[in-house]
Amino acid sequence: MSEDSTARTLAEAKRATTQWLHRSGTPEYDLRAHERAIEAERKAQDAYDAAHRE
Repeated sequence: MSEDSTARTLAEAKRATTQWLHRSGTPEYDLRAHERAIEAERKAQDAYDAAHRE
């Protein structure tokens, strides 16, 4: 993955996580979806960090 694509993936993951966080306490909040978003963000951050170490 290129640095641009890892940065884009990380930004998208952060947006998804934030969207679920803002839904907490509302009827459409889904804890499992929020947890999946957090895990996707963590993996995207790991990929971004690995791309910048090289």
